[in-house]
Amino acid sequence: MKSSILIASYLWKDTWKRWFEQPSSPLARLFVTGLLALVATVILVAFHLLERSIRERLERFGLNTVLVRETITTESRELTVFGDAPHRLAPLAEQGQLLRVRQLFVRGITEFQNSVMVFTYSPAAFEHFVGFLSPKTAAILFTEDLPGGVLVRVNVNRHSTLAVSRQPQGWLRPLLAEDVLLVPQGTWPDEERLGFVETTIFQRKPDGQSVAHVVSAVNNFFTLERERRSPPQVQSALPLIRELEKLKERQVQWRNLLAAILGIAVSLVYGSIAVLEFRQNLFVSALLRSFGAPRRYLFWRHLVENSLLANLAALCAILLLAMLHKTLFGTLGFARPVLEFSGGNPYVSAEVLSILIWVNIGAVLSSIPILVGLRTPVGATLN
Repeated sequence: MKSSILIASYLWKDTWKRWFEQPSSPLARLFVTGLLALVATVILVAFHLLERSIRERLERFGLNTVLVRETITTESRELTVFGDAPHRLAPLAEQGQLLRVRQLFVRGITEFQNSVMVFTYSPAAFEHFVGFLSPKTAAILFTEDLPGGVLVRVNVNRHSTLAVSRQPQGWLRPLLAEDVLLVPQGTWPDEERLGFVETTIFQRKPDGQSVAHVVSAVNNFFTLERERRSPPQVQSALPLIRELEKLKERQVQWRNLLAAILGIAVSLVYGSIAVLEFRQNLFVSALLRSFGAPRRYLFWRHLVENSLLANLAALCAILLLAMLHKTLFGTLGFARPVLEFSGGNPYVSAEVLSILIWVNIGAVLSSIPILVGLRTPVGATLN
């Protein structure tokens, strides 16, 4: 037991002495591993943030939501100011909940916002907004810039109205991509006679037809209509779902590619340096073996050394990137909510863990030439 401790102590002191005498050896390994780990971490974290961004958009839009926008012009027979025209998507009410509003071709201005979308709601849609209304006004300003319940003066062309601010929430979020003023239908008849974008939000029941089926049915319905008008815009979460699936496939491909590059590069660089150092200290190693030092001690010396340097470099690269996380990825265009760690820390994810795993695999592979070299008989070396 005492001899083992003495051998380990000698090998450790010899390693430290070699590092100080030849600092280029550990520095080269640290630099190469750190650089490779830094690049791999940036790519994998970027994929993680992209996936989080898509999931946030999915959550905001809603997996069971379909949005249909149809432009109604002055020549359209559906152009009405008071009351709703026949709703051709009314049969969808059997499969879920329908909300029908109108987006006017005008914009509102407040002292806080320079551009506010203007929508009108009919008496039939009143029940969907009754929880947002205030006893002081029938107009609602959906915005995230103001706390709820604040009365705000909104100017639309030559008109002015008082609106109560509300935070966008629930299945209305697809409609509220930006600040929206919602007023009762017929409030400004002159602006409504210019035309509008009739917007229908459909929220599917849990036991209703699939969103893909609903989107296909709506598109087929408008295709069969033989009217001379531009086709409506149909939005759903299906493109986001497909985009998320493609991103996951690419993430797996990049993870495998980076793992292979990282493992091979570490094994080649560390292995080459280890072989050179082993040959340089071949006589000393043979002399230690002749004194009774087991070969496994010499092998473990190189393995522990390579593993220590590789893990130290990889961890420093990951920590450095974590410290510069918001600055770096903020310049790449990621939104601030996506960069927050409240939704999960990307630096303790399975992707980043795979970097450490492959770094250690590379360190193990780089020690194999040492194991082969130690099979040479002591006598052949000393002679």
